[in-house]
Amino acid sequence: MKLIEDELNAVNEQLSNIYIDNKIILQSLKSFLTGGSKRIRTTVTALYLKSNELEVSADSIKIMTAAELIHNASLLHDDVIDRTKLRRGKSTLAEEFSPYISILAGDYLLSIATELLMQINNPKVLEIFLNCTKQMCNSEINQFFLRGKAPDLKEYIEICRGKTAALFEALLESCALIEGAPAQKAKEFAEHFGILFQLKNDLDSASAKTDAENEIFTPKDFLGIEKTIDLMDNYQRKLQEAVCSFPDNIYKKGMESLLSKL
Repeated sequence: MKLIEDELNAVNEQLSNIYIDNKIILQSLKSFLTGGSKRIRTTVTALYLKSNELEVSADSIKIMTAAELIHNASLLHDDVIDRTKLRRGKSTLAEEFSPYISILAGDYLLSIATELLMQINNPKVLEIFLNCTKQMCNSEINQFFLRGKAPDLKEYIEICRGKTAALFEALLESCALIEGAPAQKAKEFAEHFGILFQLKNDLDSASAKTDAENEIFTPKDFLGIEKTIDLMDNYQRKLQEAVCSFPDNIYKKGMESLLSKL
């Protein structure tokens, strides 16, 4: 994390300056945005850019901040869908105030994210993120209607790609585009990272409990633990192969360290 401390601080500063014209929920919303998050999306993007000896410009910081806002907006919506009472060790906005407030706060964050993306003054970046949010919503809808049913592996991977990997893809592709790097290569790396990240999350005990309560089947249910780990290893290998082509520097080692923790 020390390797990308400047980028993390810059994103956190922008998030801490988010304002909503309602003093009742302002502090709770700020606390939600700034407390407890690992900033994995910012982390992997900053490491990817710096390990490939690319600049992390002010526009890329805005894109990272927008992605964090979109991610947090999706969590506010998820808390309503899943009836979640605690998030990052604190009461959710849905529990503290109302599910309606949680939905509206999520929508508000999406609006701020869109404003930030418009400041980039690159129509392609806005197009990438609009397509991303459509994928996220579509996958959540599909997952909802699969409750109580075991998906096949293809259906599951498509849901992973939409609900999780799509935002990683939009972020890395957009920043690569802004910094003059091959965007398709960054997008492919992000897709593999996002799917692996979701697979890992679905094995987490807390997530497994929530999934069971909501009748959501994950690979451990229809493949078994051993085959799920084999699937994760496959994505891990793809990522490691990609990192091998990066220039040798401390940021590459940082990326390798990050991957080893997934």
